[in-house]
Amino acid sequence: MKTKLSVIMMMFFSVIAFAQQSNSKKNQIDQKLVGSWSGEEDDQQIAGMHKSWIMHRSDDGKFLLLFVAVQDGKTTTFTEKGQWWVENGKFYELHKGDGKTDVYDYKVLDEDHVKFKASQMSFEQNNENYEFVDTRIEE
Repeated sequence: MKTKLSVIMMMFFSVIAFAQQSNSKKNQIDQKLVGSWSGEEDDQQIAGMHKSWIMHRSDDGKFLLLFVAVQDGKTTTFTEKGQWWVENGKFYELHKGDGKTDVYDYKVLDEDHVKFKASQMSFEQNNENYEFVDTRIEE
């Protein structure tokens, strides 16, 4: 009886360890992307719109994104929160508000600049080749 219980307990802990290991591999954090960043783009997502942002990526995988959008002389501000991670060379951004995930190819240009190119977006946009560069904000 003790042997069966021991085997079951070993299997149970093995499954937990495997699940934690798989999860940690899936939700990896690229430390080069942690911190506060700014960026901007014109006409890429919506024709005639200028959009700028500040994004803070925490090392626990959370992000806060503050947007300012200007179109036809009207300024709109909004925020988004969510989770971020990297997997297989791609950057994932899960938005808490709508539960959708955007996926980008990314390249660290230097310690203060990262280039992102849309791979799979959760919304339609003006430019299917959407790309931008985030610049680290001095802290």
